[in-house]
Amino acid sequence: MNSRVHSITFCLAMLIFMLSGCVTVDQKINLTYKPLDRSSGRNSGDVLVSRSDAASQLRNAKGEWVVGSLNNIHGVRQADILSDRMIGEWISDALVQELKKAGYSAKYAAQLPPATVRGVVIDDINVFMNVIKGNVTSETRHELKFNVDIILGGLKIKTVTIAARDNKTLPLTVSQEEKERIMLQSLQDAMQQVIPELIVLFNKK
Repeated sequence: MNSRVHSITFCLAMLIFMLSGCVTVDQKINLTYKPLDRSSGRNSGDVLVSRSDAASQLRNAKGEWVVGSLNNIHGVRQADILSDRMIGEWISDALVQELKKAGYSAKYAAQLPPATVRGVVIDDINVFMNVIKGNVTSETRHELKFNVDIILGGLKIKTVTIAARDNKTLPLTVSQEEKERIMLQSLQDAMQQVIPELIVLFNKK
C-alpha cells in the first residue's frame, strides 16, 4: 500500500512540475492583419501613413519584440509573449491596408513631408496582452490604444484616440491561434473606429 501511495504521490508531483514548467516557457505569436469585409464607399486620393514608435517597447536578447506576458494565478510574470514584428509596424500596416480598401492610394512614410495633402501619424502606442493561468481556466486581458494625428495640407487638424479591449476566460491552455485571434480582432475593432473618421475629414470640401 505504501508503495502505491508513494507512486501516486510521485506522479502527481511530476504532473504539477510539468504544468508549472510550461508557464515558464516564452511563447511566440504572429502579428498579421486582414481587413474586415465591409464597404467604405468610393474614395480616392493619396494618403501617407507614418508613426512614432513607443520607446518603451521591449525586445529580448534575440531581438524579438515583447507583446505580452504569461502570469501565474497570483499575477506574477512567468514568461513573455513574443513576436518577430513590432507593434507599431503591425498597426500602421493595418491602417494602410484599410485605406487602400477604402479606395485611397495609401503608403507608409518614415516621416511626412511638410506639405502633405492627406496624412496620418500614429503615436502614443500602447498594446499589451496578459494571460493569467488559474487552476482550471486562464484569463486573457488585452488592451490596444493609440492616437491618430490627422494631417491636411501640412497641418494637424485633429487627434483621435483609439482604444479596444478584450477580456476572456478560456481553457487552461490558451493556444497560439487564440492569442493571435484576440490581437487581430482588437486591431480590426480599432480600424472600425478610425477609418470612418478619416474618410469624413479627407473628403471634406
